[in-house]
Amino acid sequence: MSSSHSFREAMSHYPTGVTVVATYYQGRAVGITANSFASVSLEPPLVLWSVAREADRAAAFLESKSYSISFLNKEQEGIAQYCADNEDLPPGRWSENAQGFPVIDGASVVLDCRQYAVYPGGDHDIIVGEVMGISQTDGRGALSFYKSEYGKLG
Repeated sequence: MSSSHSFREAMSHYPTGVTVVATYYQGRAVGITANSFASVSLEPPLVLWSVAREADRAAAFLESKSYSISFLNKEQEGIAQYCADNEDLPPGRWSENAQGFPVIDGASVVLDCRQYAVYPGGDHDIIVGEVMGISQTDGRGALSFYKSEYGKLG
């Protein structure tokens, strides 16, 4: 196998959507940008995403039993970058939904999830969540990530 750098470069050629996963941890709303997201199952409805074990917020999501996943719309690049760089959610850009989850305001879709399973995956942990609720807004397109740059779809 080639180096991790060449693997990362190769994987950058696969376009993905951009999500922010958010939870409450130690009394704070914590978020992380994730493009390692996929659906897993329809019955029960399951999704997965992964977090680097060395990430400063890994414990928040590994210990949390519930979290939200916000699909960012094409105008939310700033939020994606903020949540990639900062542990707390961006001030004034999130709220708590009716089910008590911290969510990104204006996201195209929000999934309310309950932790279903965690699996080791190399230097990451794969977190599988059962979708307990779904909310959608208008179709404002999607934020994408390709070759280490944000893009806009729709």
